[in-house]
Amino acid sequence: MMAHELTLNNVKAKVREHRASDFLSEEEIHEVRKSNAKGKETRKFNAIDAYIAEILARFGYETYIAWKDGKIDETTMAKYIIAERAREARNRLRLENIIVASVAGANNADKGGHAPKSLKAAIKMLKSEESLAKGGI
Repeated sequence: MMAHELTLNNVKAKVREHRASDFLSEEEIHEVRKSNAKGKETRKFNAIDAYIAEILARFGYETYIAWKDGKIDETTMAKYIIAERAREARNRLRLENIIVASVAGANNADKGGHAPKSLKAAIKMLKSEESLAKGGI
C-alpha cells in the first residue's frame, strides 16, 4: 500500500481567522456600526482659534485685549502678524542657508551632471522662505 504524498497543501493546518465581530453580540455590533457611521471627531480648533493663539503667542495678552476691544483694527493686526512672520522667517533663513550650504557639498551630482532631487527641493524651500522673509505670503 502506498502512502499519501506529502505536500505543503496536505500538511498545512487549517487556521480560521477570527474578527472582533465574532465575539460581539448583535447589540454591540449595532453600536459599532452606528459609531462608524458617525465618523471620527473633527478638529478641536478652527482657523479663528489659531489666529487668536498666534496673536497671544507673538504679542501677548494685552495686545490681544486691545485688538478684541477694537483699539487695534483688523487690518493693522494682520499687517503686524505678517511683519512678525517675515521677521521670524529672516531669522530662520540664516540658519537654513548655512545648513543647505554645508549639506550641498555632500550631494554628488548624478551621471547626467544634475543635482539630486533632495538638494533641489531644499533650494526651492529656501527660495520660498526668502520670499516670505521679504514680506511675501
